[in-house]
Amino acid sequence: MKKTQKNFLVMFLISLFLLTACGISDASHQEGAKETLTVAFPWSPPGLDPHQSGRNSWDVMRSGAGETLIKLDDMLQPVSWLAKSWEQEDENTWLFTIQENVLFHNATKLDAEAVKISLERSIELNPRANDLLLIDTIEVLDEHKLKMTTVQSNSALISHLADPSFIIVDVKTIDDKDAYPALTGAFSFKSFIKDESLTVERFDNYWGEKALLTEVTFNFISDGNTRLMSLQSGDADIAIDIPVDGISLIEQSSQLEIVTAPSLRTHLVLYNMNSPLLEKVEYRKMIDQAIPRTDMVDSIMNGYGTVANSAFSDVLPFGKIADPASIQSVETIMIQNDWEKNEQGIWEKEDRIFEVTMLTFPQRPELSVMAEIIQAELAQEGIKVNIRQVESIDDALAQEDWDLSMYSMLTAHTGDPQYFLNIFYRENSSSNVSNYISKSLEGVIDQLNRTSDPDERIELAFEAQTIIQDDVPQSFVVHPETIFGINKNVDEFSAHPIEYYYIHPKITIK
Repeated sequence: MKKTQKNFLVMFLISLFLLTACGISDASHQEGAKETLTVAFPWSPPGLDPHQSGRNSWDVMRSGAGETLIKLDDMLQPVSWLAKSWEQEDENTWLFTIQENVLFHNATKLDAEAVKISLERSIELNPRANDLLLIDTIEVLDEHKLKMTTVQSNSALISHLADPSFIIVDVKTIDDKDAYPALTGAFSFKSFIKDESLTVERFDNYWGEKALLTEVTFNFISDGNTRLMSLQSGDADIAIDIPVDGISLIEQSSQLEIVTAPSLRTHLVLYNMNSPLLEKVEYRKMIDQAIPRTDMVDSIMNGYGTVANSAFSDVLPFGKIADPASIQSVETIMIQNDWEKNEQGIWEKEDRIFEVTMLTFPQRPELSVMAEIIQAELAQEGIKVNIRQVESIDDALAQEDWDLSMYSMLTAHTGDPQYFLNIFYRENSSSNVSNYISKSLEGVIDQLNRTSDPDERIELAFEAQTIIQDDVPQSFVVHPETIFGINKNVDEFSAHPIEYYYIHPKITIK
């Protein structure tokens, strides 16, 4: 009897051990599954210094590693972030109180002096940052107080401080070859392989709500279909900018879902004002009129977007302007300018055909399809378009010969028109990729910068858009919705309309 009881006890303990071991194993597996996240991402930043380029700063912000003084909420209203509070002292002077108990990722304490040095570095290195803030001086008042003085009234200063160009960094860490830049976000940089991946890890000494995830990896995949396959295979938990024609595949999956967000982005066609064939506004207008916008929304976007007749979405109070007046037919314009059709049906003058080069890029696959449709429409009108796909559209626009280019721009990411107008249309702005010069437009922009009354700002935005519509330095085609494919186990993913608050402390996997 005792032997039987002893055997029973041994078997019981063994069973208990096995059950406990299984329980530990399962729990560990579940815990691990909840703590890491992988994102298939279209863009590869050149580096992690947020002040060196726009691409760097946006992707650093998206990773959850960077923070600015101001954040924008879901209604695009400015709220406190690293700046605890702020007030306007006079037309050109602003006072800021910096959050206390904030540490950089290298454990250095954030103070007003560090903020000052970081902002001044961004302004020095990034011409766009200078255009956005119009800063004259930044002065440290005490450990947690700053005073900013602008060279002129800048009514959009607070919203513009939310731009990723103004991510606060411990400047001393930028040139440290043995470490990554020290920022203040809920995640810190763990590893970065250019053109391949970026991994961030939870920063345990974060000043705010601690991140639920321990690690997030961004795999840089420029091809949209490859991002989709990465999601389908389980290699990625989230895929950014899913091709529209891949939506049905995700909808057929019981484990995946589509999440969309109304975007303040605009898909557009750039005209190179230095192109001999496009410097004449008549030619730009005839190309603009040939673009089948409604068909593109229906066929390419599958209804995930709206027709654009200006840079700004219709959901914004300054976005809806009247459609441009119709112009003469392509044939009439070309004959009036002494062009004749050759045997191939292409317009020709003085032994030169009307032939242009259009750039496109793979990160937003719908733009390449739009380029092909525009190419076909213009071919019917006797205009030859050669499409050239490039890997880095911004580099190509700066370095290569081109006439037209597909492009995509978040034109009102602060909910205000001033940002886009300042960086896209000023003669000396590095973002003026169309090489467009208009003194009358810059005069309106200057007036907008000085005006604080909301209704007057809307009227000035309309006036600016009328000038742009008359000159046609770009053709605005579609306001797309942003399309994400996600695993249904991902919880608290936020499809924010301004596109750079993807990773935050609350996001996790169930």
